[in-house]
Amino acid sequence: MNKELTLFKDLFQPFPNISILHVNNKLDFLRPVIEEVTNSLEGKINYIEFIDEKSARLRASARDFEYIVLSNILFFCPNKDKVLKMYYKALENSANIIILEKKSNDNLEEIKSLLDKTSFVAINNIDLFEDYHLITAKKLHMWGSGL
Repeated sequence: MNKELTLFKDLFQPFPNISILHVNNKLDFLRPVIEEVTNSLEGKINYIEFIDEKSARLRASARDFEYIVLSNILFFCPNKDKVLKMYYKALENSANIIILEKKSNDNLEEIKSLLDKTSFVAINNIDLFEDYHLITAKKLHMWGSGL
């Protein structure tokens, strides 16, 4: 698992004062890696412990984060499109979303389609973890939703 976590850490570009949001549904093995990235770049990290879709709501202004990590939450959200739109708005221009979902949820194609409909681009599924899909996507300035 150490090799996978090192590769996961490499997904983060070294932005000084990086700002990361981690919405976590019991994938605690990611937390130390995200904290290491944040600390090494003198950044900040915001955690939301996921209970249900309501708990995943964000009280942030537009363009607050360089990265948002969603750890196995979308399967449990009835309004996935609204959740993704909210996080799209919270990302800075040219920022990234990283989504982990259990492979047993069988929702990979749905998530990729929703990301596309929500104006994310460069959508990739990276086969890194044995039990989880790892999907990355990027928000581009003035692409689709325009925020």
